[in-house]
Amino acid sequence: MTTLEIAALTVSSLIFLVGLVSLVLPIVPGSVIIWLGVLVHKLWLGDASVSWQLVGITGLLTLVGLLADIFLGLWGARRFGATWRGALGAFAGAFVGLFIPPPLFWLIVGPIIGAVLGELVAGRSFKDGGRAGFGTVVGGLLAFALKIGLSIAVICLFFSSYFIR
Repeated sequence: MTTLEIAALTVSSLIFLVGLVSLVLPIVPGSVIIWLGVLVHKLWLGDASVSWQLVGITGLLTLVGLLADIFLGLWGARRFGATWRGALGAFAGAFVGLFIPPPLFWLIVGPIIGAVLGELVAGRSFKDGGRAGFGTVVGGLLAFALKIGLSIAVICLFFSSYFIR
């Protein structure tokens, strides 16, 4: 292994670590950062790196994780009986929760409050709103678990493809 390859692998590994830590922070796209580690390595080393096919596959996995983040929270709200107003309120509550310290707390409480308010505006009960908010949290946790799993898969695919050539 050349010095250039060691340097590229070190930089990519550091990007992966930053991405993994960023997965638990709101707003910061940790999975995209991880994928950028794959891309940086490819651009730095060219043919001595992983294939463009692997860069594309890992990019698709990253995109799936990002889409899951968006849609699983809404799916959870709807699955637990939210009207479109409750689902919209849950989404708005999660969005507003990103900007209120501490954001990890408000990312859980915000969707519940938003769903309850959305359901109340729709003329439904407080209990219906609570169920819708709980569904949003369930969907969000599923999305979080999926995003972590896909991010780890991207890293594993990168290392296995790089070292098993």
